[in-house]
Amino acid sequence: MNKENRYNEIILSSIDVFARTNYEKATTALLAREAGVAEGTLYKYFPSKKELFLECSRYINKQMISGYEAVYKEYRDQPLEMLKRVAQSYLDFVKANPSMRKFLAFVLNNTFDDDFLAELKHFVDLNRAATESMILRAKEKGELRSNIDIHIGAWFFVGGYLTLIMMAEMGDEAINDPDFIERFV
Repeated sequence: MNKENRYNEIILSSIDVFARTNYEKATTALLAREAGVAEGTLYKYFPSKKELFLECSRYINKQMISGYEAVYKEYRDQPLEMLKRVAQSYLDFVKANPSMRKFLAFVLNNTFDDDFLAELKHFVDLNRAATESMILRAKEKGELRSNIDIHIGAWFFVGGYLTLIMMAEMGDEAINDPDFIERFV
């Protein structure tokens, strides 16, 4: 197996372990065993458990952002539709990836760790800035009310992502409604 495939296998199995146990209970021995590698091999890829955890977070963020980028390209001239499609992309991701969803919830609940907080802040700031841009463009095109505060609107929109995680975790059937996002945005 090549190095990139092994790296991805370690990341994906570690996301599952962190989601199933939590950061504190996930020992490097358990992480290595679940990845099918020796514990020493784990350290060849990641200098510490914390760095592995942060890389798992970055991996999830990249997966979501790649979905958003496809939406940005397709709906570049339709900012309100772009907002809806980004929200749908996030909802689809959350529903299709329960371990990643649980992982994101864990990061959100562990902001007392400066490194975890910095990772979350980076991801939220990227999403908030992109959302502010979409809201501004939608206002300029007359698709949204002119009195909507762009910054506050973006925070509520991005905060809605976290609500979707909670709804999925709580088993709320509303997220399975095909018109869910249309009713939200």
